[in-house]
Amino acid sequence: MLAQRATNVRVQSRARCNAAVLPKVQSLGRVVATAAGAASTEQVASTSASLPVKELHYETDKNGLQRVKYDKEGWNFWQWQGHKVHWAVAGPKDAPPVLLIHGYGASAYHWRYNIPELSKKYRVYALCLLGFGWSQKALVDYTNGRQWVAQISDFIEQVVRPDLGASGAAAKVALAGNSLGGYASLATGSARPDLVRAVALLNGAGPFDDPTKPPRPEEPAWYEPALNAVVGAVKRVVLFFAFMRAKQPARIKEVLDLVYVSKDSVDGDLVDSIVRPALDPAASEVFYRINHRTQPPVTVNKLLAGLQVPLLLLWGLKDPWITPSRADAVRSLYPSASFVGLSNAGHCPHDDSPKESNEALLNWLDTLPAA
Repeated sequence: MLAQRATNVRVQSRARCNAAVLPKVQSLGRVVATAAGAASTEQVASTSASLPVKELHYETDKNGLQRVKYDKEGWNFWQWQGHKVHWAVAGPKDAPPVLLIHGYGASAYHWRYNIPELSKKYRVYALCLLGFGWSQKALVDYTNGRQWVAQISDFIEQVVRPDLGASGAAAKVALAGNSLGGYASLATGSARPDLVRAVALLNGAGPFDDPTKPPRPEEPAWYEPALNAVVGAVKRVVLFFAFMRAKQPARIKEVLDLVYVSKDSVDGDLVDSIVRPALDPAASEVFYRINHRTQPPVTVNKLLAGLQVPLLLLWGLKDPWITPSRADAVRSLYPSASFVGLSNAGHCPHDDSPKESNEALLNWLDTLPAA
């Protein structure tokens, strides 16, 4: 979720950052880009709707807000393409489904304040993207979030719909994603209108078209493969040392404090949910793979051009990295988008200002046409 912007600048040139799949949020991700813990084999859930799922337990924080009680072991696991994927669920099975997608380096637990409130009216699922949280640290190509689009789509078809029973055979979900999760949600909504009925971006990440950049030649220069190999090798070494520093608990808390307005939200459970998965021996390699693209980026412009569903922009106005100007850019490309700005929230408005975020999400969800 959060990381050293300065490290990102040292690793890449400005041009390369602009071309990256998620240029702004990569800084954020450098704290924990590989927070993907090993899933317990005893908790791997099948897609059968009859199989019981692990119940979420709630607690009240010191400010009187209800939230999910942190469980170091996670909740449920789904076997997907040979990888264990973590997910959680709450709410009545006969309610419309909502799927929450966390940001860079975070996990399903990051929706701790939202699940209890949203699940009063909706069947709420929270998914850990491959490479993050309790999901497996798969050594795959993460370029342009293609793995995540496939993962989210299959999760809807193989887990959500069966879980809802007979009424869910053709159900469409409302997707809500923060930061990188916003990009993944937008990409999924654009690619799979048969599965997604609406998308909410909470300080969503993703690159925009750069009109000042010359078009990429159809045929790469003869030296590009060798150059890319050298650049990749250097980047792997630099990112390894950056990751070793970024995953330290003190550094994680420092950067969380930088992008949160409410310091009360930056507590031990949140920090531990980020630190623990990053201790896996394979974490640094996944960190590199998530930050190393193998193809040109798929821009927000292109994704919005293919989107055909209602869009909400829920923005923490005090985000130092993904600023409100990005929401303005999205609105210029998708004029029908709804916008709600939260003046006392930063990069993670759902966790930073949960009461206001829940109110905005519920108001928006209640206006959506039936799936």
